[in-house]
Amino acid sequence: MSRTEDTVVAPTRRPGRRVRIAAVVGAAALLAGTFTYFNTDVFSADRICHGWATPDQVSDALGGGWGRVVASEDSSTTCSVRQESWLPGQSGKLLNLYVDTEEADFPFKDRVWEVSGGRHVMTGGTHGAYDDNGGWALLPQACTAMARGDGPQAVLHAAVTEGTSEGDAAGIGRLLASASQALTSGPDGCGTANSATTTTRYLAPSVLHDSDLDKVCGIPGFRLGKVTGSTGQKMQEQTTGTPAEGLYCDLTFEGDKEGPFAHLAIVNDAWLVKPLEKRSFTRVDCDGRPTVFADDLRHWEPKERAARGLPDDAGLAKAFGDAAREALHCD
Repeated sequence: MSRTEDTVVAPTRRPGRRVRIAAVVGAAALLAGTFTYFNTDVFSADRICHGWATPDQVSDALGGGWGRVVASEDSSTTCSVRQESWLPGQSGKLLNLYVDTEEADFPFKDRVWEVSGGRHVMTGGTHGAYDDNGGWALLPQACTAMARGDGPQAVLHAAVTEGTSEGDAAGIGRLLASASQALTSGPDGCGTANSATTTTRYLAPSVLHDSDLDKVCGIPGFRLGKVTGSTGQKMQEQTTGTPAEGLYCDLTFEGDKEGPFAHLAIVNDAWLVKPLEKRSFTRVDCDGRPTVFADDLRHWEPKERAARGLPDDAGLAKAFGDAAREALHCD
């Protein structure tokens, strides 16, 4: 009779309370670490983009929210910053920050103004304009040596180029001011864009509203008579600033899909007066400040102008300039 040997199986031990607690804590830590990695800047450097900005500043410019900020310094004058999130329904957002050169008349290129009554304007310490999609800031002449391109004017640009939503205008303005300061200060800087004693002023655009035809652009005495659109639409305007601090005004007709038919500006920021040196605009002295009355007008045939009750280009510019000069008591 053969003998069958018993196989002894050791009893299975259930994890003790301490082991279970450790496992739970470990899993929680892993989950928290994953969430933190994808949705905060805790692992990012204090400053990114060649030291021009902080992750928080870029995140604010992109509209904030959950998302890990990752920077890619593509060259010595460019930087791409992506904010990614693993949360459902959240898509990535991308902001490009770069130094470029522009033509001498930037930002007042004929028919393509990069500053207007529909954008925020910076003056004083930093000089530029911006909105929810991006903006720019002028840099000192010395910065042209480091910028890409061969134009005479160095400009720092910020542009939100991807994502389901726009950026945040206020955040973009702060980013441009801070990055300009970082670019130009210190031993490796290319000048001093922002004086330590000069504060940047941020001028916000008004809402689009019906024009007072006896006080167009808010300038007393700037009258345009009975102006209407081709089918009787009201003339509307949007302004940034005031005549005394610098004014940018867009004129449009209600519902016009082509946008403003006139950009008008009282320019008294020295950095923005300079690009207008070779343009044939009226130049005056207002309380010791060189000032330019600038305009950029849509081309219309004489019959089209007459149908809208508008004067010709010279007449519109004169009505604007005469009223602005009187309002500011200019020489």
